[in-house]
Amino acid sequence: MAAGLRKVGDYVTRKIAGETIVVPIRAQAAELDFVYVLNEVGATIWSRLDEGLAPAEIAAAIADEFEVDPEVARQDVDRFLRALLGTGVVEGQVA
Repeated sequence: MAAGLRKVGDYVTRKIAGETIVVPIRAQAAELDFVYVLNEVGATIWSRLDEGLAPAEIAAAIADEFEVDPEVARQDVDRFLRALLGTGVVEGQVA
């Protein structure tokens, strides 16, 4: 996984009206804590975690795909990955 990052648990992901909805799969509906709504960039980062890319590789892909400065992309990817770590949907190290 990306520099030791991996998703924790199972998720269903659907694209609805230009946004990506991520729903954790739980044994009981009552255990559903959160539903995550990701914009296009967040959805791209989320999907790249499955590809086993390191954060720097994800940032390079974001910079290229969305035509942003590579340093800005790196900072944004790091911030987003740290937010995911904070929610507990991924585990590991960003850098």
